[in-house]
Amino acid sequence: MSTYYQEREQVNPSELSLKVTNALKHLGEQRFALPPYSEHFQRWLKDVHGILREFETKLSDAVDEQYRSTTQKALTEVDVDLKKRVELEKTSAEASSSMQQQLTAIEIELTKVDNEYNKQSRDFRRRHERTSQELQHEIDELGRQRLKLLRRKSSLLDRIFRRSETKLEEKTSSFQSKKNALVDKKTLLRSELEKSRADHEIKRKRLLEEQKELRAKLATERENIHDDALEMRKRTCQELQRAVSEAVSRLLNPST
Repeated sequence: MSTYYQEREQVNPSELSLKVTNALKHLGEQRFALPPYSEHFQRWLKDVHGILREFETKLSDAVDEQYRSTTQKALTEVDVDLKKRVELEKTSAEASSSMQQQLTAIEIELTKVDNEYNKQSRDFRRRHERTSQELQHEIDELGRQRLKLLRRKSSLLDRIFRRSETKLEEKTSSFQSKKNALVDKKTLLRSELEKSRADHEIKRKRLLEEQKELRAKLATERENIHDDALEMRKRTCQELQRAVSEAVSRLLNPST
């Protein structure tokens, strides 16, 4: 049976300390472009642990109780803080999604309200146009009959019994009645269109106000999650840099 001996890699504590602290400094200044940040936080924590693990593996003699206490405290605090941020981000994302769905529903409702108003207005106009045309046709016909009576020469009996006058009065009365009805129809159309427009404006105003309020809330919600925890992560890395530097200093200068 043979025994293999692998010589331990020679490590320069000062060089390793500089390498580790520079890596931690880089991580402390790392920015994350866009939310959601949960995946960025997880990757960042993994990188921090990886750098410390490399230091602890290559220079295990420097890993004393003070180093472990300092790094454990810093890592625990940053882990708790990032978990809270991830949970807040999740809650905020759910709220934003809900508000976005409400906004979509309002936009659909606005389109529906506009389409219903336009259809109702067209129906009103078509119906009144059809009725008005019928009345106008009757008015034109009564006008022709009335004109014919005015031009016709009355017979002796017609003059005696005033038949022409009676017929003319009847046609004139009907003619005027139909004209009045036509005016009433136009007035009714204006009234119906005005009421329809007013109802439409009330519905549309209510929906637009809801839309404006939701958009403001959504903008605020999105602003709340635009925080990549830079300052907190930077402080954590500074604490870890200090822990590494002091651990190497104690290793190199045990008397101090």
